[in-house]
Amino acid sequence: MSAETAADQPIEQPAAPTSQPAPPDAAEETFRATVVILSYHSEQFLEGCLEALGRSRGVELEIVCVDNASPDRSHEIAQKHPLVAKAIRSEQNLGFSGGNNLGWREGTAPYVVLINPDCRVQPDALRNLLAPLRDEPEVAIVGARLLYPNTNTLQHAGGILHPNGMCEHFGVDRPDGAPWDKDRDVEYVTGALIAFRRGDLEDLGGLDEDYWPAYYEETDLCYRVRRQGRKVRYAAGAVAYHYESPALEKRSARLVRTSYRSRIRFIVKNYGVVEFCRDFLPFEVRWFFGRFARGYRWQTVRSYLSGVLFALRCVARLSRRPRQPPREKLRR
Repeated sequence: MSAETAADQPIEQPAAPTSQPAPPDAAEETFRATVVILSYHSEQFLEGCLEALGRSRGVELEIVCVDNASPDRSHEIAQKHPLVAKAIRSEQNLGFSGGNNLGWREGTAPYVVLINPDCRVQPDALRNLLAPLRDEPEVAIVGARLLYPNTNTLQHAGGILHPNGMCEHFGVDRPDGAPWDKDRDVEYVTGALIAFRRGDLEDLGGLDEDYWPAYYEETDLCYRVRRQGRKVRYAAGAVAYHYESPALEKRSARLVRTSYRSRIRFIVKNYGVVEFCRDFLPFEVRWFFGRFARGYRWQTVRSYLSGVLFALRCVARLSRRPRQPPREKLRR
């Protein structure tokens, strides 16, 4: 079934995922969150996403819809929807990072949630997504438990980042339930439904817009946060159904090309010489000549070439920065 066809059908709820926290008491704090929905060619998903958000419990929502120069009616739908606080249309495609940065900076709430328009959250999802940020100062990023629509099959339960920059989702294509029904710290969570404190996102400089048009923006943030000694948390009670990749057809040549190019950019931006030689190269060589790379080697070689050009641009960009005078020559 195509994403377009599936989106028109109501989600039939399978058995409720386990380990859902009990509903909050009336006196419990209500979270205030800026929820950013970045839309590109997502007309068929947007209303369903908003309707699901409207059923959220324990959260005061400030919904900001950013349209990334879509050729469809996404912006008009957002403008007319009563839940949307701000509907912004960009005249050009800013990519995932640029569009989301535009959105969260328009908000004012102390928490920021980024959600893909092809996600349908369950009523307690956002409350459970934000609770670790309130309760544990060392947690900087929280990700959700994602299932395929109309199924009890997991799509994402946190993930691992391999030494060559490839991400692997825990629990993918497995039946929902144990051991994916417990919160835990992970190396990576997907950006399809992800939460931050506003202050942390500001300190990080937002999402890195070098990852245009998409992929590895959230990986970059998770990696940088963990290098600071802080935590990335998988929140099992933050359940949503995710159609996945409406803008780029799943496993299409374009998706693979874009993802692999962003992966190499991630390596260029975050790995030093020692990490590159010790971690990336041995793992990458084994992967490239292994069975999992069959059918993708040409795309991988193209991503290497793109990475070299990107590295040269980064060096040129650094060389154009104005030089600071030595400290002893600075006037007091």
